[in-house]
Parts: sequence; C-alpha cells; structure tokens
Amino acid sequence: MRITKDPLVRKQEILETAMQIFEEKGIQKTSMSDIANKAGVAKGLLYYYFASKEALLNEVIEDLCTGVDEKIKGIMKDDRLDFYDKFGAIISLFFYSIHENPAIMNASPGNPGVFEFIKNKLSAIAIVHALDLIELGIRKNYINIEYPEYVLRMLISGIADLYVSGVTDPKVHTTLIEQTLGMERNKIRLGAVLEGEASR
Repeated sequence: MRITKDPLVRKQEILETAMQIFEEKGIQKTSMSDIANKAGVAKGLLYYYFASKEALLNEVIEDLCTGVDEKIKGIMKDDRLDFYDKFGAIISLFFYSIHENPAIMNASPGNPGVFEFIKNKLSAIAIVHALDLIELGIRKNYINIEYPEYVLRMLISGIADLYVSGVTDPKVHTTLIEQTLGMERNKIRLGAVLEGEASR
C-alpha cells in the first residue's frame, strides 16, 4: 500500500533537497528535474508546489531566513547568556549561516535581485532582534549612543556592504560594531554558544 505524505512534510523535504543540490551544483546548473529526481518525486508534483525554479529558490531563501530568525529568538531567550554572549552568538550565527550556504549567498553574479532579496531579508531580521539587544545594552550602560534604531540601520547596511566587498573576517566586523556603539573593546565574545551548532 502506498503511503501518502502530509503535503507540508513533502514540501519541506523538497526545500531541503533543493538547498542541498543548490550547494552541490550551484543554482544556475541545478534543474527542476535534478531536484525532483533527488527528492524522489514526479516533476509534475514539484511544479504543483513551485511554479518555477525561481519560486522554489525564493522559498528556499525564506526557509533559511526563518531558521535564522528562530535561532536568534532562542539566543535572546537563553537566560544562561549575558549581554555580550548574546551579541557574539547572533553575530556568529549570521556569519555561520553565510559560510554554510555559499551557493545561496553568492547568487548575485547570475541574479543580482536574488542577492538583494537575501540581504534585505537577513537585514530586517537583524534589525528587529538587534534593536532589542541594543536597548538592553543602553539600559545597562554597556552602549553609549543616541538614536539607536538609526544607528543600527546604518551599521547593518554598512556591514552587509563591507562583507560583499570582501571584508569577511568576523573580528573586523565585531570591532566596528563595538566602536560604532560606544562599547568597550573586545567585550563581544564570538561563537560562545555556537560550537555545537557548527559541528552539526
């Protein structure tokens, strides 16, 4: 007897398979047939869930960003972490996500719009959570700035542009963050809680 999977489960499996093949072959070289074959589904079913490869790619990116968002929420709620640990863990998470998904993050040469979509999604997530963290830092006198939301938007946009230009060392970005926010130097601890995540 044939077992029919829940549509949401099947769709998630396709998204995870697509992500895997995008990373193995590159986005431009991956076809819908490749994804269907690897996922063990008919090509018609793939098109039932996703109208095109572009639509599938957009959902892969959405799925990636949702995962980052959920992990940041977990960091923010973790009472074992102090202010600096949370800051460092969030920065490390972004760099880890970029490092682990090079095909998605480097989609810009073939499709600049894809990269802008990723950049804008991740920046929006960063702004929401970092603003909460910065307001906490201001209350505790760890941060000394005015207009925190404006400073944060400028900082996140600048960091994204620097990364694209080739400045990819997290330590450089961390130092710039500390200087911009009026924090003590070398207080942010990178990767304090992500060692287990990186080993998965």
